Amino acid sequence: MTAGDVQFRAMGTDCHVLVHAPTELLDDLTDLARERVELLEQCWSRFRPDSELSHLNGTAGLGPRIVSADLLLLARRMHDAWRRSGGLFDPTVLTSMMTLGYDTDFATVAARPANSLTDITLAAAPGMSGVVIDVQASTISLPSGVGLDPGAIGKGLAADVIADELWSAGAQGVLVNLGGDISIAGRAPAETPWSIGVEDERRDVDAPDRVLRVLEFPLGTERIGIATSTTLKRRWAQGRRHHVIDPRTGTMSTSDLVQVTIVAGTAWEAETLATTALLMSSTEAAAWIHPLDVTGILLTADHDLQTDEEHARG
Repeated sequence: MTAGDVQFRAMGTDCHVLVHAPTELLDDLTDLARERVELLEQCWSRFRPDSELSHLNGTAGLGPRIVSADLLLLARRMHDAWRRSGGLFDPTVLTSMMTLGYDTDFATVAARPANSLTDITLAAAPGMSGVVIDVQASTISLPSGVGLDPGAIGKGLAADVIADELWSAGAQGVLVNLGGDISIAGRAPAETPWSIGVEDERRDVDAPDRVLRVLEFPLGTERIGIATSTTLKRRWAQGRRHHVIDPRTGTMSTSDLVQVTIVAGTAWEAETLATTALLMSSTEAAAWIHPLDVTGILLTADHDLQTDEEHARG
């Protein structure tokens, strides 16, 4: 067995794929990972006008549209996340995101001059209730005025898809990290436990205490999803705007939480829970996460709260 490590840029972020596989499969599997990321970005990106998602959003109100298996999966997971969160995780915040200025890749958004917030009118997100997904017919129908934004789930789901496909293709173990959304399938190299450091976005990148927790998983753990959602990154307009939108108001979250990390069975589920918790107060989020079978690390500006110590050490 050999471990392959490949890093590249895609989906507007840093991508890192670690593959533990027979030597004769390693190059093919790492190539597959790169190609699959590109295909999913071509399908799901809201920043590419020729993506399948952009075409779907452009047909809102025009009835069912036949879509690919990848886009159908994304829409199904979006609907699952919306339902499980009681509507707090809402992919229909696209209009608010665009109005706030996040209408292209983030590097371009961040480079723009700051604009005043006073000339913006925002409204609650329409929600997923009117989105019709027909699995048998492979169609999606969006109501007029509704667009889907995969920002809070796309990278986590993409990491899951790639990890599962590489594992099924012969890898003994896979770790896919797409901008901090991490999906792990199978065994770590050299029969060592999977070990993941959770960074504290309140600290400078080179700060000695930047790693807040180290998550360790016992040998034999074969499916892990880890996601961190934060209001401290992807800020623009001189830091006055961020990308975590409360669908109840259509504007930016004002929770006292600034970062939430969740460990679950898959990255898309972890991302769903982390983003949902970040829209609650720290007290509400801790109570909501506590009965779930997950590990949660919640940060306010000056406090840390761990909801489950099973996997973490400081």
